[in-house]
Parts: sequence; structure tokens; C-alpha cells
Amino acid sequence: MTTQWTTPSALGRRLQRTYVGHWFAGTQGDPYALILRAQRDDTTPYEEDVRARGPVFHSEVLDTWVITDGALARSVLTDARFGGLTRAGGRYRAELLPPAGPEVGPARAGVRGGVQADADPAVSAQDEVVVEALAEQLSRTLLGGLGDDFDLVAAFARRLPAQVLAEFLGLPAAARSRFEELLAGCAHSLDSRLCPQTLDITRTGLGAAAELRELLARHLRESGPRSAQAAVSLAVEVAAPAGALICNAVEALSSSPGQWNALRENPEKADAVVAETWWRQPPVRVESRIAQEDVDVAGVPVPADGHVAILVAAAQRDPAITPAPTKDDTGTPGQGDGGVPLGLVGDAHSTSAARTVRALSRGALRALAREAPGLRPNGTPVRLRRAPVTLGHARFPVARTGRGTPTDAGAA
Repeated sequence: MTTQWTTPSALGRRLQRTYVGHWFAGTQGDPYALILRAQRDDTTPYEEDVRARGPVFHSEVLDTWVITDGALARSVLTDARFGGLTRAGGRYRAELLPPAGPEVGPARAGVRGGVQADADPAVSAQDEVVVEALAEQLSRTLLGGLGDDFDLVAAFARRLPAQVLAEFLGLPAAARSRFEELLAGCAHSLDSRLCPQTLDITRTGLGAAAELRELLARHLRESGPRSAQAAVSLAVEVAAPAGALICNAVEALSSSPGQWNALRENPEKADAVVAETWWRQPPVRVESRIAQEDVDVAGVPVPADGHVAILVAAAQRDPAITPAPTKDDTGTPGQGDGGVPLGLVGDAHSTSAARTVRALSRGALRALAREAPGLRPNGTPVRLRRAPVTLGHARFPVARTGRGTPTDAGAA
């Protein structure tokens, strides 16, 4: 950790100044700043304001080029001239925002999100199958220990990813409880990369991320230090988005009883539900890239080390790339004409976490359909503030009537 973060007062002042900057830009009518202020459950109006300003909107106060055009977003995400770090190997706005998650520790050229550029992808296609099966199995265990009324976030969607990842990474039983606690402490890491969190949340996140790195390096040492780095990145970049996607899917299904009934009658439709939810309510709403050289983007010059923000949710509403929503004869949503969501576009490292999130969420939804067929909201869901990237839920009270039978629980 660099010296500018050595005292709580210095860190607190920096966080406050950065957040005030977002508020100031927002009051001047900057829609990207209003998104980063993250004080609304639905940022669609701000995203559409950005779209109305052209294919590339330059947020001058925040010095960021913002994209909502679907084809242009896909182009940037697959362009080798854009990366995760500056040319010097630094983080975006490192002087303003403290490190987060896998970024705790020295930044180095060739490293993206804590993973060495030439490291093997963290998750293979075969691994996805394993993750999905683990998610379904561990979901049944979690649900079996819950009553008829519980908070979907705290009791299920936040705990399940940690338990799946601990099993997938092969952590010893004695380390898993602490791993789950540390990952919960890193829950705001993705959002904190663009939006300053409170001082308490930031300090908790910094400490948890550092200890998480040490824990994984200690228990994965036989696989080599790069594997431990990949594990840190995977854990942090999967946990919060997976929880967000599960809750987004349940909320969408709850608003359409016919679709929930269709999933309950055929849990294998979880794949279609996850795919549709990813398009309409993605678990990562802002992708951040840095130009590695001077680049012309749709006629707009972006200088080397210029920051580009892709508003994923807005880009995926662009009919040029987005499949039209469809429903089969049971009312279950589908992917329409197909297409690949933006979270699955790019190099193997940037898509590895996204594929893991999808696999984990599929397993979770199948288990919910079988084990909690009467699941329904039991109060108003509450979304997090200062969460422009994930727009995750803070609370989601639910109730269930009826339990899955042993035969249901064992069905594949």
C-alpha cells in the first residue's frame, strides 16, 4: 500500500474529495458522473442521456470517454490497443482511488486485474461444468439450513459464490470459513475501482484483500505464485457479480409468475433465464479500459493512457447487437436470435470470471427452482448505493412455501 494511504485521515480525505468531484460534475449535468454517484436503483435515464450525446461522450471533468453504442463497445473490448492498466503499469486514477481487491500490492506491466498476462486462463470449459455442479450441490445444502423466511442476499447469494470458489480452488476445510469472511470484506471491490466507498468499507476491503492474497498464496503455493494471483482475481471478480446476477434473475422471475412456474417445472431452463438476465440486467454494468496508444474511436481521438468506460447495460440495449427477447411456449425467456453478451467478449482472462459467474448462477437457479418452488419476495428489495458497476442488492427478503422432494433435489 502506498504512503498516501498510510493514515485513515489521509485516506478519508482522498475518498471524500473524489466523491465530491463526482457530485460536482453531476450537478453540472454530466450523466456519467451521475452514474458514478450511484444514488439510484435504475441508472437507465443517465445511460440514455449519454447515448443521446453521440457514440463517444467525453466526460471532461472526469476525463473519461464513455461508450453506449453496442458495436463500438464490442470493438473496444476486442481491441488490443486497450488494456486494464496504463502504459507504465499503473491503475486508472491511482492518485485518487485506493487499490481494490486483486489490485492490492504493486502494479506491474503485463498484469491485468492481478493476473499475469501470459498466465493460463483461470477457468476452462470443463471447469465451468464443475462450477455449475458445485453451485447446485452447495445451493441445496445452504437452502436446507434456512427457514421459510430469509434474506436472499445475506443467507444465499453472498455465501454461495464463496463456498463454490473455496471448493473449486481446493482450499482446506480449516481455511474456508475465513475465506468466506474475507471475500465478504471484498464485496465492494469492483465498485470501488470507479466510485469511492465510505472510509470504513474501504479500510475493511483493503485489509480483507491483503489477507485474502496471503491466504490463497499460502494454501496454493504448490501450484505456484501466478496461480495464487489468478485465484485472488477470480474470487473477487466472481463473488459480487454472481450474487448480483442471482438476485437480478430472481427479481425478474418474481415479477412474472408464469416464468417462475416454467422454471420450477423444468429447472433446466435456468440456462435461458441466466442468459436473458445477463442481457437485460448484467451483473457488471461498467467495463473500464485504458488506451495503450493514441486511438481514434468513431472519429473521436482518445490519447494514450486515456480512460474509456463502456456502459454495458446501455450497450446491450442497442438493437444492433442485442437479441430480441423471446419466450417459448411455456413463457420462459430466451436469447432470441443469439449473440454474445459484452461480458463474454475479450481475451481469456477478461472473460474467465464472466463465464464462471454464469455457470455458478445456472446451478443456483436450478437448485432454487427445485428446493424452493414457492419462493417469492417478502418485502421490498433494496439495492446498494455507491455500486455503479454491480448495482447489487443490499437486501432481498424472500419467503418460500413448499420444499423440494428428495427426488427433486437429486435430479440432474
